[in-house]
Amino acid sequence: MLGMVLAFPYYVLRFRKYLPTLADRFGFLKLPQLHGSIWVHAVSVGEVKAVENLLERLHRRFPGKPLVVSTITPTGQRLARDRSVVDHTLYFPIDLPWCVRRALTRVDPDMVIIAETEIWPNFLRACQFRGVRVVMINGRISDRSFPRYRLVRRWLRRVFEDYAIIGMQSETDRERIEAIGADPRKVAVLGNLKFDVVASAPALDVKLGRFLENWSPLWVAASTMPGEEESVLDAFLQLREYHPDLKLVLAPRHPERFGVVEGIIKQRQLALVRRSRQTNHSESAVVLLLDTIGELAAVFQYATIVFVGGSLAPTGGHNILEPARWRKPIVFGPHMENFRDIARLFLDQRAAIQIENASRLAPTLAKLLSNLTQAHELGQNAFAIVQQNAGATDRVLRILEVESGRKA
Repeated sequence: MLGMVLAFPYYVLRFRKYLPTLADRFGFLKLPQLHGSIWVHAVSVGEVKAVENLLERLHRRFPGKPLVVSTITPTGQRLARDRSVVDHTLYFPIDLPWCVRRALTRVDPDMVIIAETEIWPNFLRACQFRGVRVVMINGRISDRSFPRYRLVRRWLRRVFEDYAIIGMQSETDRERIEAIGADPRKVAVLGNLKFDVVASAPALDVKLGRFLENWSPLWVAASTMPGEEESVLDAFLQLREYHPDLKLVLAPRHPERFGVVEGIIKQRQLALVRRSRQTNHSESAVVLLLDTIGELAAVFQYATIVFVGGSLAPTGGHNILEPARWRKPIVFGPHMENFRDIARLFLDQRAAIQIENASRLAPTLAKLLSNLTQAHELGQNAFAIVQQNAGATDRVLRILEVESGRKA
C-alpha cells in the first residue's frame, strides 16, 4: 500500500490524460443506482468492437436489464458511448477492494461478462461474495503471456475459481488456460467473436466515401505502430515510381500519435490531408491521414491492397478480419502473436501474405498491384474464412442464457 501511495504522483504525471477518469477508477461512479444490470467489460476499441453484436443480442434478450459497458481506455469509452443499445458506460475500477465494492454496489449486476483474458482477483472475489456470476468470453493466452502465467499458476488456479464460465477462442487457448490452473469443467471453446463483428461494419460517411471513390489504386495501411509509418511511407515512395497513381490511407493505431505521424509524412514531402480537416480542395493529396475513430473498418471497402500494422513492430499484430470482410488482399509482418490462430488460418488457406521484415513490404505490394488475379484470389479466400468461422456470438449467448438462470 505504501508503495502505491509513493508511486501515485509519478503515474499522475505519466498518464495525465487519464486524470478525468480517476473518479470512476476509484469507484465513484457518475451513474444512477442500478439494479439487476448486465455488466460487460471490454478493455479498449478492439474489445468493444468484438462485443458489438453481443450487445445488440443482449439488449433484445434481456430488455428489462440495464446494459452497462466498462473500458480501460478513453478511446474504448468513446466507442462504447456511441452504441445505442448501451445504457451506461464507466471506466473499470482499480482492482482494490474498496474501489471494486463501490463500483459493484452502484452497478448491482446480475452478471458480469469479461471480454478476453482479463484477470482482476479482487473484482472476481467481490463478485463471488455477492453471488454475481462472471463469464469470460473471447479468452486467449498469447505466446508471450503463456510462460509468465505458468510461473504463477498456483495463484491463478485460485483466481480462476471465481469464474462461472471461461470461454476461450480456440483449442490451443483452452489447453493453455487449463495448464495454468483453470478447472476444465468451467472451460469451453466458444470461438472468436471478431469473426461475427465484420458482418456489421458501420456505413462510411458520404463525404469520405465520395473522396475515396476517386482514389484508385489505393493502399490502406491500418493500425500502424511507432516505427512502422516510416517503413510504410518509404515503401509508398518506391511503389509510386512504378504506380504513379497509387494513393495511401495511413491509419495510426493510437489517436495521440496523429500529430507525430503527420510530421513524419511531411518530412517526406508528400501531399497529405488529415481526415478531420478534409475539404473539397483536398484532391491534390496523395496521402490521407485517417485521424478519426471508428471509420477504418468501412474504409477498407475502397482498398486495392491492405497492410495491417502492429506486425512489423514487435507489438503482437492487429485484426485482419475487417479487410477480409471486404475481400481485400492482406499483407502483414512477422509479429502476429496476438492473432496467432487467425493469422495461421489465413496463411494456411492462402488468404494473406506474411513478410519477414520491412524491406519486403514494397516488393510484395508491387507484385500484388501488378497481379490483380492473385490479389483477387487472396481476397476471396479471406472472405470465405470469415463466413466459415462465424457463429461465436450465438454460442456465447446460449451460455449466457443458461448462466442467467443460475445463482452462484
